[in-house]
Amino acid sequence: MNTLKQATASVKAAGIVAIIGSVLVLLGAALGFLGVVLVPQAQAGPELPKAARALGEATMVFFFGLAILGLFTGVGLLRLEKWARISALVWSGITATICALTISFVAFIPFPELPNTPNTPANLLIYARIATVAFYGLPLVIAIWWLILFNRKTIATQFVPSDISGTLDPSGFPIEAPAPSKPELPLPIAVLAGFLLLSSVSVFLVFFVHVPIVLFAHAFRGPSGIAAWVAICLLSTMAGIGLLWRKVWSYGLTFGLQVLGLLSGIVTLTSSKYPELMREAISSMTFSNNLYPQYSIEQLRTFSYAGLAFPILILVLLLYYRSRFLEACAERGL
Repeated sequence: MNTLKQATASVKAAGIVAIIGSVLVLLGAALGFLGVVLVPQAQAGPELPKAARALGEATMVFFFGLAILGLFTGVGLLRLEKWARISALVWSGITATICALTISFVAFIPFPELPNTPNTPANLLIYARIATVAFYGLPLVIAIWWLILFNRKTIATQFVPSDISGTLDPSGFPIEAPAPSKPELPLPIAVLAGFLLLSSVSVFLVFFVHVPIVLFAHAFRGPSGIAAWVAICLLSTMAGIGLLWRKVWSYGLTFGLQVLGLLSGIVTLTSSKYPELMREAISSMTFSNNLYPQYSIEQLRTFSYAGLAFPILILVLLLYYRSRFLEACAERGL
């Protein structure tokens, strides 16, 4: 902790928001976990599968862990801990990306019309869109606020210990005075590494969800699907850790994973087998055998095309920061 400096009002506000938000997530995760565990099985309608119940429990535990990390980050911000600023920046980048993509999907992708029944409220889809945008809009605003706040040099210098100079590298990270100036890991690369590590946590879903893995318009089911899922998650973990540790090989691994995902997505989306593959995937995650209409599948295809922008953006980011990342690796002597 930097005992000779006091956090400004904006940093204190960010720390308090982090603590309050984490407490709310903790309460929500606890209530959700209890709801999944204690709710009785419905007397009518399809029975909730045990795998779905276990998946719900695992999801609540995951959010519980994220909330704990958020609490530590909030306290660290109030104490002007250097790692807390980095943690806030990384999670802000991940949160802003996820929330922006979700809002874009809800706001612009057309949904199928609901059946006109006496029990269906008027304008239900409009209200659902507004509620979803508001739900994801608040964390998006906070994430953008943090990205701007903690990238300001006047704010970053508050997290520099008293025996360290206030100079910052181009990424906004403080540089120790006794040591010569050296390139640090670019912040967008650190955010990407955090995203890769977060997405690799989905490997635990293999025990609860039996969804075929689709690569290049081919569905891998059973043991082969599990092996493909685990392999992708392990490679994402290796790439994320390698980026954080500034390993040269991690750049090529990350780049290759994004190219693989992009090419696989293009081949799958343009394949005539896409509707069949998506119906199989959707039916494996639902509790009924109702057929999904063709227009819903086509809307899913449209959204999936928009989702291809995500690996493209990552590839652009990797190309833009390639030289700075390699410089940081060279400084580490790797």
